[in-house]
Order: sequence, then C-alpha cells, then structure tokens
Amino acid sequence: MLQYKLTENRFESLVENIPGIIYQCALDEHWTMEYINHDVETITGYKASDFIGNSIRSYASIIHPDDVAIVDKVVAAAVNKKAPYSIEYRIIDSKGKTHWVYEKGRATYDEKGKPAWLDGVIFDVSVRKTLEKIESGSLYVLDKLARGAPLEDVLEAVVLSIQEIWPEMICSVLLLDNESGCLHLGAAPDLPDYYNEAIEGLKIGKNVGSCGAAAFTKTPCVVDDILTHPNWKPFIEIVSRTGLRACWSHPVISAEGIVLGTFACYYKNPRSPEDSEIEGIKRATNLAGIAIQRRAEEQALIKEKERAEEANKAKSDFLSRMSHELRTPLNAIMGFAQLFDLDEGLDEVYVEYSREIYNAGNHLLQLVNDILDLSKIEAGKMEVSSVSIDVASILTECYRFISPFAGTNSITMSINPVQENEFFVLADPLRLKQILLNLLNNAIKYNCKNGRVDINVANAKPGYIRISITDEGLGLDENQKSKLFTPFDRLGADKTKVDGAGIGLVISKNLANLMGGGLGVDSEEGNGSTFWLELKTA
Repeated sequence: MLQYKLTENRFESLVENIPGIIYQCALDEHWTMEYINHDVETITGYKASDFIGNSIRSYASIIHPDDVAIVDKVVAAAVNKKAPYSIEYRIIDSKGKTHWVYEKGRATYDEKGKPAWLDGVIFDVSVRKTLEKIESGSLYVLDKLARGAPLEDVLEAVVLSIQEIWPEMICSVLLLDNESGCLHLGAAPDLPDYYNEAIEGLKIGKNVGSCGAAAFTKTPCVVDDILTHPNWKPFIEIVSRTGLRACWSHPVISAEGIVLGTFACYYKNPRSPEDSEIEGIKRATNLAGIAIQRRAEEQALIKEKERAEEANKAKSDFLSRMSHELRTPLNAIMGFAQLFDLDEGLDEVYVEYSREIYNAGNHLLQLVNDILDLSKIEAGKMEVSSVSIDVASILTECYRFISPFAGTNSITMSINPVQENEFFVLADPLRLKQILLNLLNNAIKYNCKNGRVDINVANAKPGYIRISITDEGLGLDENQKSKLFTPFDRLGADKTKVDGAGIGLVISKNLANLMGGGLGVDSEEGNGSTFWLELKTA
C-alpha cells in the first residue's frame, strides 16, 4: 500500500511539472472528469477540484458554445476508429476571456474492445492563434495597399483587422499635420462621430490626452484609466459620454524619424495592454506608417508632376512666342538676301555675302523648327498621320534632295536596288521624309573624306520594314551610344567643326515611335555606323 502511494505521488509530481492540462475523463454525456491536473486553473481560472466528478462544473461547460458540436464530432469519430484525435477550439475562462486550446488524446478500451475512458492533454495556443490572426490581417492590409486602395480604406482595414482579433478594443488612426502640429482623423469606424469631431484638429502636446502626448513625445502613451489620468482632464466631459476608460496610443513614425500620426486603442474598462496586444498594436502601427508614408510620397510625386507640367507649359508658351518673334525677322532677312542674289548688277563679293546671310538664316530657322518639334513631342502634342507610303518613291525623293550636299562633301551615295511598289510602310509622309533627311545629312556630315553612304531596305521582324543608312565615319563607342539620343548632347563636338544642335536624332527617334516604329544604331568605334528605321508594313 505504501509503495502504491509513493508511486501515485511520484506520478502526480511528474504530471504537475508538465505544462498544459492533463486529464482522464469518462466517455459519458458530460465527459465526467476522473483526473485533471492543477494547470487547469492557470488556463481557465477554475480549480482542478471543480471538475473532478463534475462536482461544480464540467469541462464541457466551458467550451465555447460555437465549438461544442465540432469537438463532440471529432472525438466520437476517433473513438469509433480506435484512433487518436487532435483538435483546436475555444474555451471561456472564469473572467469571460476566450482562449484557444489544442487538445490531443485517445480512448482506452476494455477487454471487450469497448471504450472505457479518454486520456489527453490540452495546451493554451492563444498566443499562436493571435499571431496568426495578426499575420493574416497584415497580409490583407498589404494586399489593399498593393492594389492602390485609397489611404482611408487602407487605414480602416488596419483598424478593423485589430478589432477583429480583440472585439472589445476600439481603434483609431489619426494623421499629423507637421506644419500646424494638429491631428486629423484618418480612420475610426467604431468611435462615435461626436467624439471624432471633438478631437478633430487637436493640437499635440506633452500632456494632451494619449494621442497628443504620443505624437509630441514620439513614445507610446498608455493610460490605464482615463478618468483619473491628468492628461485627460480637459476631455473628461466628452469622453464620459463615450464610456471609454482606457486609451493606449502609439506614435506612427516614418523611416526618417518623422511623426506621421498615431494608432490608438480604447477600452470601456480600465486596463493595461497584454504582451500579445502590444505586438498587435506594433504591427498595426507599422502598417499605418507604410500606408501614410506611401500616400505622402504619392502626393509629392503629384506635386512634382504638376510643377513639371507647369514648367513644360511655360517652356512651350515661350518657344511658341519665340518662334513667332524669330521667324518674322528671319523670313525678312532671308527674303532680302534672295533679292540681292537675283540682282545681276551686284558685285560678286556682295552676292556671296548675301548667300552667307541666307544660309545662316536658313540654319537658324531650321534650329527654331527643330526646337519647336521637340517641345511638341515632350508636351505630347505632336500629331502624326498614318498612310501607306511607297518606300522606293520617298527614298528617291530624299536622295535627289541630299545628293548636291553629298557631292559638295565628296561623299558617294548609293541605294541598293528597290523597285517601286515593292515595299510599303505606314507613316506620316512629311515626318518620314524629315527622319530620312536627318539620317542622310548626318551620314554625310560625319563621314570620312571621300567616304560612302549606302541605303538598304529589307524586311525586318514580322510586320515591319527596315531602312538602313550606313556610313564610313569614325563610329561610336559604348559610352557614346548610351548618350546618342540625349537632347542637346553633341557627341565629340569639341573634336569636329560639324554644326548642329544635338536634337535631330532625338526628334527622329520620337517621331519613329509616334508612327509605331523604332529607330536605332549599330556601330563600333573606327568602323562606321548604321542607323536604321523600322516601320510597320502597310
């Protein structure tokens, strides 16, 4: 008998040192407890003796009403299969608080194979369940943020995700205007409207409520009892109407250390936060910070875009006025230069002067036109048509126009045989001619002495035709190619006497894009360059 008592005591000592509830109960309607260790009091608040023989209450009576049926079903199925069972469900402790528990057990059977009793263990997994809910809520909020939801919707999702985990908690997000030092409503769906209106525009301060203090000090302000805390004295009248008694507020701080607002939690009874609640509040505060900072960055981008658009409009207006102011006198100067050229009695030296004046004026006029084209392109106001064009015809026209310039520079030009009606592209006739003349002009200007310019036409990728213009110039290195289409960047201008503004290729590339095609270059330093233009087949 003594040996049995010692063994029983050793067993009980061993069981009591194992975390969690260990039990043995009858397989009756109420699961009458035959044994349950003292850890049940730690989790439920009820003494172990209350459950033995169901003297005061049964374990089944503290299972959450919504979970009783599923627990019965899982246990019964396992008993019938003579298999172990495991299940997670909720219980309600002596203070009315809900706990999530994990239970694992199995039935013991008699000699006839009939179930005699259940043995099992039960662990409190509330913390894990809470963390899972926090994680799930965070993912939901981040998804809304990724989808570009309005800030108000994202902040409300943050608030509701926390309130879903702790239903007695009422949360709010306030936004701080750093210029005025005032707080404004971000989201508080379950606080009374009259309360939100009363604290709208609240000036932050070291001793101003919970949110005003948290925003001012950049540290959490936890008020266990609003009615007795000095920070809340000026707000007692309005807060008494709400029935709120506790308020814990955390500052929302950006990565740069700037206070963006506050995340606050209210309770209708005096209390301090538990560890799991603090973890949830920290996560919510971080999510609110991400959302608020993103909105601030978006607003900054919008303002920057507006400033850029205003500057671009001012530039376009200036260029338009400049165009008028320059074109009028330029046309007059060029007109008089042509009149001098037609005067047969004028001395040859003055005729040459008049031609120089005309050429200089024409160059300046072309520069003005190019700048205006670039301005239209940047403003998105350049319009192009799309008609079917015979490539052979337009190349022949450009060839005839540019040939005199090529001859003057001792450059030989050739077009590989292209038959009329062989290739057709969709393009704007005027703009296509502008691109081709620019490419041909460059091929002549940047060629070597007595060099060649070859023009080729071929099918490119499906649905496109490529026009290639190859020269025998110095070619381009990788650094030069990377800067080739940068406005006003004249590559190697310090090493050449070739005139130009550095915008012709930029305009040509943009025009090609507008016509649904593309423009590029293949080049190696010392081996010339091939500029190509691709357009859609008509």
